[in-house]
Amino acid sequence: MRHGKRGRHLSRTSAHRKALRQNIANSLFTHGRIVTTVEKAKETRSFVEKIITIAKKGLDKKESDRPGYVHCYRQVLSRLKNVDIVKKIFGEGDWRESEGIAKRFINRNGGYTRILKLSGTRLGVLSGSSVGKIPALEYSMGGIRRKLRLLGRRLNDNASLAIFELVETETDVKYSEEIKPKVATSSLKSL
Repeated sequence: MRHGKRGRHLSRTSAHRKALRQNIANSLFTHGRIVTTVEKAKETRSFVEKIITIAKKGLDKKESDRPGYVHCYRQVLSRLKNVDIVKKIFGEGDWRESEGIAKRFINRNGGYTRILKLSGTRLGVLSGSSVGKIPALEYSMGGIRRKLRLLGRRLNDNASLAIFELVETETDVKYSEEIKPKVATSSLKSL
């Protein structure tokens, strides 16, 4: 029986799962949006949201309780193991002008990430019909323009894919306008 055992094993050892979670979280904080499998995204979601919550608590303590702020900073650092990403989350160093990722979600109570599934029945809705052109999503990651066919499944192992992203706030509206799927919809003739 699996009483008290939560989470997915993902066919990996516990150390490999921990490293996978760290790598996916670091990529998400670096790029803001990544493409991964649905299972990996669901498993990483709680890890990422707890990190952002700890960072928000640290930002609340920054002015009044400096040791509390340092403690939260070190907690996030111990989970991510990447100093540059932690500086980006807290808005330190080069990220001081942009105020960091945690400052973006200071008035939001949870739900910092979004998982958009690329497989399933929504593919027909995106293309306008069940048969037709496969829609493509054009996005930029790391300064490189990329194109993702919304086919939904990976070619080698047929794993279902998803877009795992940080939720946009009011200040990120221009970012969301830049990344929109280019969908060719055909008009349906009435019978």
